[in-house]
Amino acid sequence: MSKKIGRNDPCPCGSGKKYKHCCIGSKVATINRTTSKNEGPSISRLALMRFEQKLIDNPEQLEQIDKKMEKKFDDRDISFKDFILRSWNLNKVRNMSTLEIIEKLGSMHVDFEIERFKKQAQNYISAIELAEDHYYTQNFVAQDQDEDFIWLAMIELWNRIIPEKYNAEMIDDLIQEGYEDIGKRNYMDGIEKWEKAWNMIISIVPPHITSVTDADKFLPGLSQSISNWSPDFKMELANAGTKDASFYVKRIKYCQSFRRISPHSDESIIKNMLRAEAESYTELGDMETAKKLSRNR
Repeated sequence: MSKKIGRNDPCPCGSGKKYKHCCIGSKVATINRTTSKNEGPSISRLALMRFEQKLIDNPEQLEQIDKKMEKKFDDRDISFKDFILRSWNLNKVRNMSTLEIIEKLGSMHVDFEIERFKKQAQNYISAIELAEDHYYTQNFVAQDQDEDFIWLAMIELWNRIIPEKYNAEMIDDLIQEGYEDIGKRNYMDGIEKWEKAWNMIISIVPPHITSVTDADKFLPGLSQSISNWSPDFKMELANAGTKDASFYVKRIKYCQSFRRISPHSDESIIKNMLRAEAESYTELGDMETAKKLSRNR
């Protein structure tokens, strides 16, 4: 039998935090309980959720990983494959009606009311954080993996009830969907999603935060940090520009916006943005502006 982790116990992910302040409601802790021998750094709920969804969408890969896990751990209560397939994920929640989601929360003794939720959300930039503070603190009833339903429900209900109020999960969705589009060479849709994500970041991150490193601290838990995503955005705009010069214009605007919003980012990052801007002007035939920018590097 696997041992039930108390909300005030050390989190089994190895972060050193209490379970209620770390991986509660996520699959990280449950996976570690299942394997009992596995310890490691905390993983973003969103990153883990997306990884699991990819496994569900790729049964062969899921089967391969399950066999590897079977060889490594022989004392599991449940197979890795069954664990993944039984788990809640955002796609499952999205297939439910709003009434079904609220009724499911009610069956778990989670008190949810739309108008109260709207008021609560005004003080948050993350549905997951809101869930931690207002819903995981309730005396809910959930069996192991069912706990995940709560934070996933809050993400989906936020999207449906107050879509005009941007949050970290919306940004994460756009960034990951953009990667998928660009991976299929669908630059038009992918770049459009990334432009929306960047505009959301600008609207959420307060003006006093002027470096991309501090922006990452302000928006933790994304599947891909802003620091890692930003150079990808810059690079893919250049790749798209080889097919359509209008993307060079978008690249210039993005680089200018990044330097304006995050002027105190690492010097190497700022120089790379200036270089990318100069290269884009060169591709557009504006050599004079390109030379001026090159001199500023």
